[in-house]
Amino acid sequence: MAREWSYWTSNKLQILGDYVPAFNRASKKSSERLYLDLMAGRPENVQRLTGEVIDGSPRRVLSADPGFTRHVFFELPSKAEKLESVLRNEFPSKDFRVVPGDCNRTIDEALTRLRDYRWAPTFAFIDQQAAEVEWQTLAKIAQFKGINARTKPELWLLVSPAFVARGVSGRKSQAFRKKVTRFYGTRNWLNIQEAREARSITGRQYRDEMVNLIRFRLAEGLGYKFTQRIPMLMTNKSSIYDMVFAGDHDVGDKIMRHLYNKAAEREPEMIAEARRLTAMQREERSGMYSLFELPSAEPDVKGEVLWQSAPYWQPASREWWTERDVV
Repeated sequence: MAREWSYWTSNKLQILGDYVPAFNRASKKSSERLYLDLMAGRPENVQRLTGEVIDGSPRRVLSADPGFTRHVFFELPSKAEKLESVLRNEFPSKDFRVVPGDCNRTIDEALTRLRDYRWAPTFAFIDQQAAEVEWQTLAKIAQFKGINARTKPELWLLVSPAFVARGVSGRKSQAFRKKVTRFYGTRNWLNIQEAREARSITGRQYRDEMVNLIRFRLAEGLGYKFTQRIPMLMTNKSSIYDMVFAGDHDVGDKIMRHLYNKAAEREPEMIAEARRLTAMQREERSGMYSLFELPSAEPDVKGEVLWQSAPYWQPASREWWTERDVV
């Protein structure tokens, strides 16, 4: 059964769909190009407000031209068989594997099978919900090409402080906190959590600090030259999650900056359209119709106004910070 997605997911997947051919054009001198999708999901789903079919990451990536030469899709056993069946039918000539199981447990075997191509340009899409991917998994991907490689695999990672905040207050909060610790690879994220619980920081500051911490860890812990952040905004303009890009190559960073700005340009119109459709659905349910047509879009703005690259900062510079264990 197809899942319902919101406009921010469409925006995220459009960035992915635009980045893949740009990455491969930039890497065209290489005879091999590798793609890892740690939580591949379904081939397609639907837009919540319109019912429009939206291609998932596996279909978008396998359809890209130019595309990758080898693909590995990780998915839970209950979904992996169906995903592979659909993709084999649609892309019989493509070189790909669907690996069933928890990607944190299956990553070693998958990377071992690719070791003969470890020199190849590599891109990993990590579309988690909250904190499903462990730091050690990110580290294994980052170190896949070896210590002498000029560039590490690029990572594009979903980070959702909003879902973390929800999880730490739930019935299974202690187990969830351990899960978040495994994602960050350190207990230092608890400094931010405790500062928020003590009301030393606002909700927005909490989101900023949580995203900054993973950027800091990717740069200082794994040695990535570039990290970029773009928030995916809801209709109330608050961030539902952030996409974090990590890479070493100037070209990849330049391409992603460009696409982030394009995404920022699209976002106001997508938000306005979501508001309009939501209002129409509310009117239909209530039977009360407005005399005036709602606008379909907000005033035009440029992406440079909505999104600009910003450096990460040293998390320990905060007065409420206490250095904790790295796991």
